[in-house]
Amino acid sequence: MANQQDQQQEVKPEADDPERFGGCDSCAGVRCTGEGLVGLNKYDWKYLCMPALPCLGKVTAPPLLKPGEKLPLLVAVVMGLQHALAMLGGIVTPPSLIAGDACFAWQKDQKLCDEKQYMISAALITSGLLSLVQILRVRLIGGYTLGTGLISVMGTSFTFLPIAREVVVSEIKAGNGGMEGYGKFLGTCLVAALTEILISFVPPKLLKRLFPPVVSGTCVILIGAGLTAAGMKYWGGGVFCGENDMSRSATFGGPQPCTGNGDVVLSYGAPEYFGLGLSVMFFLVFVQSVGSPFLKNCSVALALFFGYFCAGVSNYKDDAGLSHGYVNDLKIENSGTFTFIWTTTFKIGFHPPAFIPLVIGFLVTSVETVGDIQASCDVSGLPLEGEDADSRIQGGLLADGLNSMLATLMTTPPNTTFSQNNGVIAITRCASRAAGIACCIWLFLFGCFEKFGATIASIPDCVLGGMTTFLFANVMVSGISIVGSVGKMDRRTRFILAISLGVGVGVTAMPNWAEGGGVAGFHGVNLKHNIGLWPARDVCDVFPTVDREVTASRCVVGTYISRTMSKADCTGAGGTFTPAVTQRVATKTCANKNGLCCLKYNKSKKMWRDSLIIIMKTPYCIGTLLALFLHLLLPQESEQTNEAATPVAKNIEASI
Repeated sequence: MANQQDQQQEVKPEADDPERFGGCDSCAGVRCTGEGLVGLNKYDWKYLCMPALPCLGKVTAPPLLKPGEKLPLLVAVVMGLQHALAMLGGIVTPPSLIAGDACFAWQKDQKLCDEKQYMISAALITSGLLSLVQILRVRLIGGYTLGTGLISVMGTSFTFLPIAREVVVSEIKAGNGGMEGYGKFLGTCLVAALTEILISFVPPKLLKRLFPPVVSGTCVILIGAGLTAAGMKYWGGGVFCGENDMSRSATFGGPQPCTGNGDVVLSYGAPEYFGLGLSVMFFLVFVQSVGSPFLKNCSVALALFFGYFCAGVSNYKDDAGLSHGYVNDLKIENSGTFTFIWTTTFKIGFHPPAFIPLVIGFLVTSVETVGDIQASCDVSGLPLEGEDADSRIQGGLLADGLNSMLATLMTTPPNTTFSQNNGVIAITRCASRAAGIACCIWLFLFGCFEKFGATIASIPDCVLGGMTTFLFANVMVSGISIVGSVGKMDRRTRFILAISLGVGVGVTAMPNWAEGGGVAGFHGVNLKHNIGLWPARDVCDVFPTVDREVTASRCVVGTYISRTMSKADCTGAGGTFTPAVTQRVATKTCANKNGLCCLKYNKSKKMWRDSLIIIMKTPYCIGTLLALFLHLLLPQESEQTNEAATPVAKNIEASI
């Protein structure tokens, strides 16, 4: 009873105390003294620094530092750095891919291609600034709030990446240019973001009925599953080479080389890449086995730096005996010193075919955000039910929608609450918002100081893969915990999970089930055009043309007719040669093996087609929509019915 009373007394300040100063209270009281900087005479450094060795006895788990906990400056800085590093790859990937599409030879737009570094820096700066809105929770009129009051780090959303790439590429091919295409994408997102803002004002009871733990938990599980798959692709050498390995072989006769690991260029899955990623995993296990609680709190960052160190001191010798490094400092040398948002601008426009798909995207990301916030509450030691939890969900959704609008005005794609930070909290046992504020400062610095960001960007893909695979798996565990919060599962819950997770996890393993070629490029473009659930040729208006032989050539020598003899041989034999007759005809099956399939698509039909395919092959999209649909469709089961069932009936029911 005494323990329960202590817990109740601890929960109450978490709901009330942090709101007094909008969350800044978690950073208050830091002075230039030993206590304020490193926690001397206040923080149990002896306990935190004691290694977990068998001879020293049993080591208890590090205590959870809750959102309102004040941290010494050093602890906040280190914890914040871990969160920033965990978010870094996810934040910079969407702008990098959007600008990168304009760099390919077959859809070249040099102006947008040259803005790649700016778009990455702007994404980091925007993430740092907008994350403060979530972390520094503000009370509004009418009982509403803005922000979660948790370590809810904002970053560029992957949900809108396929649509962004489609809009930009279509505008380039239409002759309008990538800069204008990206501006139209930002303007359309600016309007569509109102969807999530409206959802945030839905009454908590109705919102909970629409997004119960079985729906939001399914979303988080599938986010973790999809991200873990991406982590494994990084670990093997890189996402692009992992996805396009076989597709490039079909076109050029060889695998796609991985180019994101310094000067070392090997095929996907090379043992060298695997070993460097494994060094991160090894260090994580080592620290968790014998490390002190403080080292365990910093294990993610330390493991990443250890893998980076291993890559820095390692070299690869090719067949010619030349040595190549896994870390290339050329990016650091060529980068500038300082940058900021709006040093490059894009003219805001509107792209009508993309509006409905973007609205659907904001609906999906709203469900994702509900799950992420619940997972954040779970790992932060806060209740998943009650007024406080409802208020955090409402405030998080409102901040998500508002921040997405602000992000577009800051020249970056829509932002959403990332789920990676939940994995960091679960491992580090630090949920203090002081660490979240420090994370925002780190992200801001990464974006403003190009050389600092370039140093982080020089970490090999395989090393990042070893870390992110571990972190993303923790996101999946958080989703499982949310689903488990419902208590005893009934048949209805199991049925919803079986359908939604079955399809969602299946899509993670086989993303090309709805589209030929899946995520592959090169020859995969031909496969997407010709086969799949909805082949792209069905939305093509103008096909490329090829010369097709209507009447074959022939040589007549007396009564003998040859259709294979050349003109020279026919003349030499004294025959009469008739050349072949060709006709220019349209081909609907692609003119070559590398994507020359359609000259002009029907914009509206193609956007609907692409939106459907995006939903069908994105794990958390299709799985979450299925879970939401089944939750609204299936009637609730009576608890009395379950309790009245005989043991035999219960066993039969459990096996269904």
